[in-house]
Amino acid sequence: MPESRSANTGFKDIKRGLAIFKNGHSRYWHLRLWDPLAKKYVRRSTKETNRLDAISVAVEYAQNFKSPVDTIHATQKSTSFEYFAKKMNDIDRMSGKRSADDEAKLLNRSKDGLLQYFGPWDVSKINTAAVRDYLYELDKNRGKALAESTKAKHVIIIRKTLSRALEEGVLSTLPVMPKTKTEDKPRIAFTDEGWKRFDEAAKHVIDNQEVARGVKVTRRHVSLFRFIIYTFLRPTEKELFGIKHKDVKVKGDPAHLEIVLHSKTGKRTTVTMPIAVPMYTGTIMPGTSPDPDEYVWMPEYENRTTAINTARRIFNHILHAANMYDENQKLTPYSLRHYALQKRMIESGGQVNIYNLAKNAGTSVDQLQRFYLKSMPLTGELIQNLQFENK
Repeated sequence: MPESRSANTGFKDIKRGLAIFKNGHSRYWHLRLWDPLAKKYVRRSTKETNRLDAISVAVEYAQNFKSPVDTIHATQKSTSFEYFAKKMNDIDRMSGKRSADDEAKLLNRSKDGLLQYFGPWDVSKINTAAVRDYLYELDKNRGKALAESTKAKHVIIIRKTLSRALEEGVLSTLPVMPKTKTEDKPRIAFTDEGWKRFDEAAKHVIDNQEVARGVKVTRRHVSLFRFIIYTFLRPTEKELFGIKHKDVKVKGDPAHLEIVLHSKTGKRTTVTMPIAVPMYTGTIMPGTSPDPDEYVWMPEYENRTTAINTARRIFNHILHAANMYDENQKLTPYSLRHYALQKRMIESGGQVNIYNLAKNAGTSVDQLQRFYLKSMPLTGELIQNLQFENK
């Protein structure tokens, strides 16, 4: 049976989704291109009778083709949010940034992670309203609204991802990120009176040979808590529980400790108060040299998470003994660091250089101002330091 003049014949595939063919009604080659957004083929005449010329026209048409269907999804993987988010996270991981693991968790959450929501989006389609809608969805899917600090982390990752796209020339500008409320939770810190009660209770616990979850409380444990106050260290695996003898040097006049840390804010050397020196040397058996690779505090626990948890249980045991345990205003080992920073600023009468203090403690001036300075009482010394004489 003869073919119809309108039949399409002579199909030549150029690449996936693109082909040329002949039609009995025309002497020209035609192209056929698959539009993945409209989910249908687009057909056009190439206006060429030569097959090779028709292929060139078809390829050029495909390269310049834009679907009439408007969509937020990327037509190419290399312009998608997922592409730049993974690239950003990989770069952070290779750079050794400790935030990379936390970023990955927020990106890859199965139900409401950033990739689950924004993954296929074209980065050029993400604007302020889109980010605000995403934050709304986070709350809608929960019985209780997400903490503002956690929302801020999501926004930071979105901005970092879009910044990566900007660096590679895919975006020309960054959208304004919606502001999240910054609710500064007060740092629960010891007071002078509170620390005195804790210290006295610790002495009674030691004298009575009390045991906290199978561990006998010793003077060494209490020295660990005192050490935080005079070193400003965080009671974490990277700081207090991470220091080894090789990281500590006794220097200067008056004598003080210089401790090399690899903390959450990066590598730094922190300088202690003089009283920290005998606390440190007290960890070393007289007449011996410590193993440089041995941990200074609670070295009997190779697993530092176990050491931290054990110290926390001992801390809580002493709190109960001092009748200071309060679920609503819960003191933790971190409260000793907060107390140390407040104590240093108050006892200096306002003369301490807050830039040096922030650097030494591995924090920022902004953090000191937000959480410590604004709540400090105006003592006589502070008022005096605000006065000056006209010259």
